Amino acid sequence: MAQGHCNLVPSNHVTLMTVNPVVTKPGLAKQTAVITPVEGLALILFCSTAAVAIFLLMLPDVWQVVRTKMTAFNRCHQAPYRTCRFFIDNHYLPCAVHPSFVFTEQALDCADYQPLSQH
Repeated sequence: MAQGHCNLVPSNHVTLMTVNPVVTKPGLAKQTAVITPVEGLALILFCSTAAVAIFLLMLPDVWQVVRTKMTAFNRCHQAPYRTCRFFIDNHYLPCAVHPSFVFTEQALDCADYQPLSQH
């Protein structure tokens, strides 16, 4: 094998390359962002105030939804379907006649309601 055709460098001729660091102009110091304790407290106060303001703005809407759901729940809870002879306390098929609206407001005016016979 001829040595002229081999691109490998013998191990005793290895040289290390060094990379020069970035040269900056003298007088320009590298600036880092440092937050002082006063700025940190101001940032915390601002974020906390913003979070409370957003919460207070959303509170009436949340209260309206809760109130609406509670009135609907109370109305459906007073429905007579629990004393109907077709009602079965089974969540797969609660009513043999109208299973689709047994737990809704439509059940308040069910035309097929028949009370349980008290024997």
